[in-house]
Amino acid sequence: MMNFDGPLFIIGMPRSGTKLIRNILRRHPRIRISGAETEFFPWLVRVVARSGDLSRRERFARFYDDIVQLPHFVYKRSNGTLIPCERWFDACRTFDAEDIFESLVREEVGAYRGSGLIWGDKSPSYISEIPLLHRSFSSARFIHIVRDVRDYTLSMQYAWGKDILRSAQRWTDSVRRARQDGLDVRPNYTEIRYEDLLRNPEGELRKICEFLEIDFVVEIIDLDRPSESTGDARGQSRLVRENYGKYLAKMDRDLLKRVEAVAGRVLVECGYDLFFVPQKEQRVTRIEMMAAQIRDAWSRLLLERKKRGLVPGFRFVWSYFRMTKHK
Repeated sequence: MMNFDGPLFIIGMPRSGTKLIRNILRRHPRIRISGAETEFFPWLVRVVARSGDLSRRERFARFYDDIVQLPHFVYKRSNGTLIPCERWFDACRTFDAEDIFESLVREEVGAYRGSGLIWGDKSPSYISEIPLLHRSFSSARFIHIVRDVRDYTLSMQYAWGKDILRSAQRWTDSVRRARQDGLDVRPNYTEIRYEDLLRNPEGELRKICEFLEIDFVVEIIDLDRPSESTGDARGQSRLVRENYGKYLAKMDRDLLKRVEAVAGRVLVECGYDLFFVPQKEQRVTRIEMMAAQIRDAWSRLLLERKKRGLVPGFRFVWSYFRMTKHK
């Protein structure tokens, strides 16, 4: 039996430790994971289906000019690591969406075909794309990292100004769906809790290495660079082992009770204890979600304007909308 060589997808809600586990696993000599989230594979599937034969260089060039407007490629261009069109084209074999995606990521991370290296990607939005990714890459393996929703919602608010109740509802729906989808693709799916990784990194990482059929290497535990640029772990080149349970001091009683009413059932299913005991699951209303979505979109636009300027910031947010508007 051949050793597993990818793809490996690290999934989870944003601010849940996906970046941390990526940066840890990238230190393993057998693993190569892109430093920039792709996020665009579902969009790529739709585009390739209507683009005609991309093995024709002129069509691939037009496709390239379109796709490099997406956030992944904007980031790559900004740090000088954008793969040129001709190099990407020459790396492709069959020119379907799966081949085009794999060829790009392998080129970006240096995990070339036949090298025996595991190629992978960390994209939080793929938490809702397990069925698509499994159909596209039958050998794909998924590491789903889950964080306590109570700390997760506070982190979302602190880092990006996100509405706590909307975040709680999205966490509930996404984590529940991913766990169900994971059952459908076992044994290619495994789950890890963020808090367990902080408490017992070696034990949890040994389980992950066993899942990937690779030897555990103790050096992967020590980060060589900070994993976070926002939140309480920003700038840290170590595991911040106390970075959980913050909600006990920072979330008021009424809000905590509401969050647990929204997410309590899934929290318990994931092995967390509740502070309260909700009588039943209480969804955030559709009107509340829509209002919070507008506020969150505005907060994101203001954040990107501050980072990039008004027009580039708007274009960056629009590029995300382009990828998700047909989902």
